[in-house]
Amino acid sequence: MASSRINNNLSHRSAAYRAVLEGTSQSLETFRNFWREEGVKPFDKRGDTILHFLAINGNMAAFTILLEEGLVTNENLKIKNVNGDTSLHEAARFGKKRVAQIMLRREKEILSERNNLGETPLYVAAACGKKEVFTFLENLNSDCRMRRNDGCTILHAAVIGECYSLAITILESYPDLASKRNEKGKTALHLLAEKTESFRSGSSYTFKVLGWKPFIPLQIIGIIIYSCNPWIKEIYDAKQRHTVALKLAGKLIRREGWSHYVHTEDTDFEGSQFGISSQKKNRVPNPLIQATRLGIIEVALEILGVYPEAAYTFDENGRNILQIVVEKKHMFLYDYLMSGGIHKDRMLGDIDYEGNSIIHLAASLGSPPSTPSGVLHQMMWDVLWFKRVKYDSFPYLWQLQNSSGKTALQVFEAKHETLRKDAEKNTKELANCTLIVSALIATINFAAVFTVPGGFEQNSGNPVYLKKKQWEFDLLMFYLAGGLFTSLFTMGTLLGIIFLRYDTEDFYVALPWKYAFTSIAMAYSAGFTILACCQAYIIESVMVKYYIQLVLLLFAYVLIAGVFMEASYLIFDYMYYVIRYSLSYRGQET
Repeated sequence: MASSRINNNLSHRSAAYRAVLEGTSQSLETFRNFWREEGVKPFDKRGDTILHFLAINGNMAAFTILLEEGLVTNENLKIKNVNGDTSLHEAARFGKKRVAQIMLRREKEILSERNNLGETPLYVAAACGKKEVFTFLENLNSDCRMRRNDGCTILHAAVIGECYSLAITILESYPDLASKRNEKGKTALHLLAEKTESFRSGSSYTFKVLGWKPFIPLQIIGIIIYSCNPWIKEIYDAKQRHTVALKLAGKLIRREGWSHYVHTEDTDFEGSQFGISSQKKNRVPNPLIQATRLGIIEVALEILGVYPEAAYTFDENGRNILQIVVEKKHMFLYDYLMSGGIHKDRMLGDIDYEGNSIIHLAASLGSPPSTPSGVLHQMMWDVLWFKRVKYDSFPYLWQLQNSSGKTALQVFEAKHETLRKDAEKNTKELANCTLIVSALIATINFAAVFTVPGGFEQNSGNPVYLKKKQWEFDLLMFYLAGGLFTSLFTMGTLLGIIFLRYDTEDFYVALPWKYAFTSIAMAYSAGFTILACCQAYIIESVMVKYYIQLVLLLFAYVLIAGVFMEASYLIFDYMYYVIRYSLSYRGQET
């Protein structure tokens, strides 16, 4: 009997839940009967009542029936689930404005109800970016300056939820919220400065990370679409988010008082109400430091443009922004700081609390997204970065020892020992595999020279097609010879890579050049072999129609170019920066 009763209750609840979703006249009758029997009993393990589900689904018809027939009391509307959310919280979260209107016409006091996190329905609407519901609740004289338990305001909420358009609206209506800090001392600008992917510099739609993610052709297409006409929804949405985020950042920055960060001893933000000690209070989070560490170029440049003096702030380790940029290996921001109007010589000569110069910090072990994937490329880029910063710095810093008694070179060697060994092992394994492929290509081309299409004449021993199709035959032999000799060249450069010493210095120029030559030679050998195959088809008249021949050759060229780009872009990108940096070293006097 008990089991039968439980099953009936479950079936009854399932019918009521379907009635909430459907909203038809028949389902409303089912719902009315359920309400009279069950009322506001919890519907699930989260403590949601049937009113919560009505609010989530925006079932206005059912709400109207309950209110008009007097089945719902004011106390019913205040009932909370295990998270402390009322049905109005759920209506705000899911943007059900009309349901919120019905509830508030009956009971306005629920507007000030807070959940377990201290969030009112207005805060929830801001956090979820439900602009219509937010505006409606705001117009009911809701406390727009209220804070959540952790001190976050509705402006914080909109930024955390990446609802930047709504955040701009809130900022324009309540400009004083820009300076409000949560219990960690963070304003909305601090939170925005942590949203890396909300800005183009932190996304994949920029050439600076081209080749650092798989499938370069697709990346190029995405960047072009982003820059020209983002008709693809995903790219369009990303560009819109980046644009609005940057606009919001500009507005927040201009309302930021930078004295908090330049004179930390005078800091007096409103953290005392959250029980923050005076020592903690003096460590005000710096949005410029945050943006610099994450490589958000737009925010960093906007801050420096509005507050040039911000360039002379320091983090908790006594490091200026140029030192942080060097440690995090953000090359584009480094270029700006080195070419900008700031006093770069002063920042280049600064020493942090641990006795590290800027060259010591350049010796840090790189990690994505500051370096491309793969131990070989990471080692190469780290060596290049170390040398660039070294030659940009003052010579007296080259042999300076930090508090641990180590020079910058010693720090680099110690931190990169494991990476160097891994790069050596992986490179040799790759070279050995490529050597086998090159030998096979050379063998194929060598054999093809003596087994040409059509065979040889019995009397003269000349190829049959030598006279009949001399131009096509000569072109075939050119392709075969090209494939053979480039394969032999590839084998030579691969042997040079295998027998390299793999000192740190070798990763700077010697290995990259050998790698580049090998990539070019390998591409040519594979390309000549594919073209020779296509030419053989043409000679034997397998493809009679000219346009078929043309399409096949074009496809071969595109295939070779695509594979070559995917396999070798990073190495040529590296060589470009080697040449560029070699021509732009500051050339300090010795």
